Amino acid sequence: MFNKIMSALMLFSGLLLVVFVSWYSGGSKVLSSTEINQLLEKIQSQPQTPGGQHDIAALKQFLHEDDGQPFYTVNLYKYYAHAQYQYGTDIPLESQGSGREAFDRFSQVMIGLLVKHASHPIFGSEWMSKNIAEWDRLVIVRYRSRRDIAQIFASDAFAQASVHKWAGLEKNQRYLVQGLHIPELYFIAMFMLFLIGIALYRRFRISGKSSR
Repeated sequence: MFNKIMSALMLFSGLLLVVFVSWYSGGSKVLSSTEINQLLEKIQSQPQTPGGQHDIAALKQFLHEDDGQPFYTVNLYKYYAHAQYQYGTDIPLESQGSGREAFDRFSQVMIGLLVKHASHPIFGSEWMSKNIAEWDRLVIVRYRSRRDIAQIFASDAFAQASVHKWAGLEKNQRYLVQGLHIPELYFIAMFMLFLIGIALYRRFRISGKSSR
């Protein structure tokens, strides 16, 4: 009996892993010119604050060079000592706080958008502030595809949250890179599945012997 249960559990786990890897790993269809134009039109129609305006020419070129594969952004941040809300907000002046607190309000929204698009931060450090006074924080983010980052930029949630981002940042720098993150998350998932399978097999085998 336990062998049947084990087989069913392993099959179910394997199917879940295949679905997860397919969703997470990228390899999406390359953006078409029509899709790019639609996304750029949506991005340009969103309200943008000074400092938060996209370089549309550079973004257009980036999207036209799409290969459908994951990529990373290396982000450098310098926060205002005090949040700089210049274009109206529902947050009372006494509650606006520091630049870092304003940026954290943006981050709470951004994390949700990233997860929705199978993307996520893979590294963050404030080591910069102790060694290079020009920057307060470094964050590396893994994006599933260029389609995903464009869809995030085009979303209403991103546009609404951006007021907090630019109230918090005195300056920032972003570098786009491609490469293999070792180990990739789905490799870790496969390894964990292997370990779980062994543990379940041993447990059910012992239970099966005990019941005889």
